[in-house]
Amino acid sequence: MLKYVTPEKGIYIVWLSVALSFCWPLPASSTRKQIVCIKILQISAIISAFMVLLPLIYAIHLNVHNLINLFKCICLLICVFQNIIQTIICFIKYDVLQRVVEEMMTCVKEEQLHKILCIYVKKCNIFYGGTIVLTYGAATVFVLGPTFLPISFPWETEYPFQINDTSRNIIYVHQFFFTYQCAAHICLSLFGALLLWFAAARFECLVEELQKITNIDMLIVCFKKLLFLRRYAEEVVNCIRFLVFYAIAVGTFMLTLSGIIMIINSPTLVKIQFIIICMSSLMEIYMYAWPADHMQDTSVNILQSAYNSIWYEQSLDMQKNLLIILMYQRPVILSINVLLPELTLRYYCSYVTNAFSVFTALRAVVEDK
Repeated sequence: MLKYVTPEKGIYIVWLSVALSFCWPLPASSTRKQIVCIKILQISAIISAFMVLLPLIYAIHLNVHNLINLFKCICLLICVFQNIIQTIICFIKYDVLQRVVEEMMTCVKEEQLHKILCIYVKKCNIFYGGTIVLTYGAATVFVLGPTFLPISFPWETEYPFQINDTSRNIIYVHQFFFTYQCAAHICLSLFGALLLWFAAARFECLVEELQKITNIDMLIVCFKKLLFLRRYAEEVVNCIRFLVFYAIAVGTFMLTLSGIIMIINSPTLVKIQFIIICMSSLMEIYMYAWPADHMQDTSVNILQSAYNSIWYEQSLDMQKNLLIILMYQRPVILSINVLLPELTLRYYCSYVTNAFSVFTALRAVVEDK
């Protein structure tokens, strides 16, 4: 089935995976009433997250002297924070997100771009499709936790008051729905990756156009399109850079907690749970790093492709203008000043290497004690 996924179907699948997060913007043609409704839903999602956050803080207070339960509660707390922070970011960036998504939905049917997107879909569909299935599968196992484990609620929350059967059922239904909202927020990295892949595909499409230039008028048209595509890519980066930074920060913290659990005397089931958390954190960062790295490469390759064309057979003015344009060869990178130099596969590899170095250091400290 995945072999026959078109770009349009791919976009629809990503939309379905993040629908419960309420972070995918409505079309530009939406009425004011529809926009108000989506804003209310986003605010409601934040309130819903706080209804899990506060009992989790109380659970942390009760488990201060139980290291394993404390770490589990902290990990769950971070997941709730991710829900809140990502919703707030998408709420603030709503107009820009709507603009870049609308541009994507308009351009996806262009013939040349569609061919490139089909190649991208064929390359990525198994990884990203498998991620969606695993994420929602894990969410389903998570909500069924009270059925198999000696816990009252999936999120292992504690309350400073007596809970009767009616209250217990209401809390469980709320946490059931909230769990799938968190799964949608994990899949929000697919939404960011989709926008990055689309920006990269448009750069690649322009590469093919630049290789066909024969006069200065065609060069001017291509250069104007390049400036427009760079602005679009920078808008995409501006929308998701803090989502990426939060994913990296959370991943670092989760990996540290998981490393401690791995080296202390803890039950095998708990270790398996934290291994899954490690893999999820690394996978989420990789989902951003792969397209960000590719977009950086394609944004550089555009002007290089013009140089690789038969420019030396053109007029002298054409050669001069092309060489001047080549001086503008600056890549579009996903970065945050001071906090994140640039997100690439090289950065991701160094991140994973450093994570394992921290594990080794933690083990050495524990063994010395």
